[in-house]
Amino acid sequence: MADQNQGTRGISFGRVLGARVVVQPSTLVMLVILAFLLSSSDDGITRRGFTIGLILAAALIVSVFLHEVAHAIAARAFNRDVHEIVLTLWGGHTSFDSRNLTPLVNGVVSLAGPFANLLIAGVVALELQVTTPGGLLGAALWWVVWANLLLAAFNALPGIPMDGGRVLEAIVWGATKNRNRGTMVAAWAGRVVAIGVLVFAIGVPFLRGYTPSIFSMLWGVLIFGLLWPAASNALKAAKTMSRVDSIGARSLMVTAVPIPFAATVHEAAELAARAGALEVVVLAADRAPAGHFPVSLIDAVPESERAHTHLQSVTMPMPRGAEMSPDLQGREFVNFLQQWWGKTEVWAVVEHGHVIGVVRAQDVQGALQ
Repeated sequence: MADQNQGTRGISFGRVLGARVVVQPSTLVMLVILAFLLSSSDDGITRRGFTIGLILAAALIVSVFLHEVAHAIAARAFNRDVHEIVLTLWGGHTSFDSRNLTPLVNGVVSLAGPFANLLIAGVVALELQVTTPGGLLGAALWWVVWANLLLAAFNALPGIPMDGGRVLEAIVWGATKNRNRGTMVAAWAGRVVAIGVLVFAIGVPFLRGYTPSIFSMLWGVLIFGLLWPAASNALKAAKTMSRVDSIGARSLMVTAVPIPFAATVHEAAELAARAGALEVVVLAADRAPAGHFPVSLIDAVPESERAHTHLQSVTMPMPRGAEMSPDLQGREFVNFLQQWWGKTEVWAVVEHGHVIGVVRAQDVQGALQ
């Protein structure tokens, strides 16, 4: 499951529950690989064996698809728009509207996927008990049962990026009222799971006195290579978001004094000194912030020239509208700045119609590092 709202490249297969269904080309590669693995035998790979392997591999991918549809159903149950259901090389993901996400929504939507696989396994197993088909059909249906049990168990592992990791994240988030803390706990758990998979695939055979198969080593390394980076990226993102949540306009602004554009550098220096300001905000004729002048640069103007040099000749321009409330905090604060990033390096902080300070891009970047 994922909460992004970005279009994914791939082959489109219509819509389910309003969500675009996308199959990435790598999924077809995995289909063929699985078909070869499932059709391998002591007699080699035959046409009939490969056909059976292809059917079993397709059944597995359909199970993954139903897993993702379950995420979509759960999201829709909470009145969330579902954007995409995507099948990829390693499984799939479902993206939905994650604005104002709560621990309950996060946990239930995440849990829906493994629950769907358990439900599929249970229904097929019950059908097998009732009808007891034999031969190839019975073997194929038992494969579906065990494949879905494996999908449910793997996805229920309590570490990001698995669904169980998102459930753990939701539990910690709900208990601490801090989503970032929940993500960090689940991300560290994901790293533990990644190491555990590697130890199970490679270390356990050595402990039992035999060499692990090439197949076991390959899959152990591949799964580790999938889980560890995903958990590490989630941990890094959570740490960054923790810093984001702790910053705001009031905490990062430096004191500024507003001065009309017609004032001189000398007048600006005196007013800034009295106010203890580090910045001068130059006001346009309509008293809107139009530029700024760091107090530290006053020394660059010869003292003999300050009384005759107007601010408009030395000021650094600010685009119209580059002003904010001092109450902007956390993600709202960063979202506001992103609209202006690259257009200005300074924003005026305005309270009750009066400029009280400025926020500088360099200070924001320093706070986020």
